[in-house]
Order: sequence, then C-alpha cells, then structure tokens
Amino acid sequence: MSIARRNRDDCIGCQTCVERCPMDVFYYDPVENKSVILYPENCQSCGQCYVNCLGRALTIVNDMYGYAQTSYRAATTVAMNRTAQAVIDR
Repeated sequence: MSIARRNRDDCIGCQTCVERCPMDVFYYDPVENKSVILYPENCQSCGQCYVNCLGRALTIVNDMYGYAQTSYRAATTVAMNRTAQAVIDR
C-alpha cells in the first residue's frame, strides 16, 4: 500500500503531510502552495499524512512501489539466495 493524490486541487497548502510524514515522502512547493508526493517509493503506509490531511486530498492505494535494484543490491541478493539454497540443500 502507498499514498497517492486523490485530487491536487483539494490540497490547501497546510503542509501537514510534510510535517507528519516520518519518511520524507512529501515536498512543499511554495510557488504552487501545494504539497507534492516526491518520493512515493519511500512510503511505509503509516497513514499519518492521510489521517491528518485537512483538505482530504490524499488517499491510500494498493499499489506498492518497488525499490530500484542497484548493482550492489542485485549482487548481494543473488549471493544471499545462493547461500540460503546451499544451506537448504544440505
């Protein structure tokens, strides 16, 4: 689950989501006077932004944002899987 914008026009620019989010998912755009979901992949689905949104501009969706596989992450994941398989095969 992740956070999504239901309607950007409903955002009243109160910055509550920016202040409440423990994962720094939101950015406040002072030119537009609206918050922007800048890093949706960091959302941990705590719901603090959704519950405290004064304009009711946010919603929680079932889409989960995956983490990008860097070369380091891909290499360590494969190595860990092979190690785990070797232990299971014994």
